[in-house]
Amino acid sequence: MGVDGESLFIIFLALFSLINQGSCLRLAFVIQKTSIMLVLTSALASLTTTPNNIFNFTLFYTKYKALIGDRPFPSKQFLAWLIGFTEGDGAFIVNNRGDLAFVITQSTSDLRTLEFIKEILGFGKVISQSATTSRFICQSKLEIELIIYLFNGNLVFPSRQKIFKSFIDGFNIWCSKGRIKLNKIDFIPSTILPDLTNSWLAGFTDAEGCFSVSILSNSVAFRFRFILTQKGEINIPILNHLVTLFKGGRVEPHSVKDVYEYRINGLKACSNVFNYFEEFSLYSKKAVSYALWKQLYTRLQNKEHLDPELRVVLKEKASMINKPKK
Repeated sequence: MGVDGESLFIIFLALFSLINQGSCLRLAFVIQKTSIMLVLTSALASLTTTPNNIFNFTLFYTKYKALIGDRPFPSKQFLAWLIGFTEGDGAFIVNNRGDLAFVITQSTSDLRTLEFIKEILGFGKVISQSATTSRFICQSKLEIELIIYLFNGNLVFPSRQKIFKSFIDGFNIWCSKGRIKLNKIDFIPSTILPDLTNSWLAGFTDAEGCFSVSILSNSVAFRFRFILTQKGEINIPILNHLVTLFKGGRVEPHSVKDVYEYRINGLKACSNVFNYFEEFSLYSKKAVSYALWKQLYTRLQNKEHLDPELRVVLKEKASMINKPKK
């Protein structure tokens, strides 16, 4: 008998919850952990064409109209981008008093990205956290309710879904307190996987992506890479799915404990990401990095790195790719 996509995803989460929490089943599963990962990763990949892989913004749009009025809806492309960006740099916070906040933190050098989010959403505020850091933040009950309807059932990473469920649990206590009282909301688990037909991956890249070129000094060699990073072993199958999407790359442990990288190496393999990023724009300063990275791709393809004088120029441009704008 077949297993539907949602059940498969819940089985996956349950297995890893048991394995990683040190339960009595750990010893029984630990030897088979790698094979479980491979089987579930393969099975999850088959879900990409199912209806469960579609972002659903219906409830969000209904609540948005009731709260915001006749203001134009944020586009589905923007919302998918925002979900990806949040899964990298956002936070769902329940403080010790039980108050809730939704926060996205960025370097002040990328303040325009936060202002862009505020402008398109039509609510929330942007504040300075320090001399070098700024935040987009939502704190009112009605704003938090909207945020929940946006993300509920639409998150991709299992670790984010776990945190978000706790956020909804906190909301369901908080919503009955004070002058404004709201209805409780049921948590909706998601089986959505990254896809090349929406802007989620662009948003996640804006948060956690890296376009990298290294021109070596001791030879004519170079390194050309695209990297995405995420914390949590439970998220590995999602990163592994990117190997299928981009027809290359691999997932490796980062030097930081419990952090993993999806990495594509080389000109030929990295060229597989171009079509996606040409269709779905980056909105942060990563857009500048991507444009320069792609320019260097063309120059390296043309063998300019073999010319000693041009190599110096390429090395200087490579050093500028991820340099913060002042």
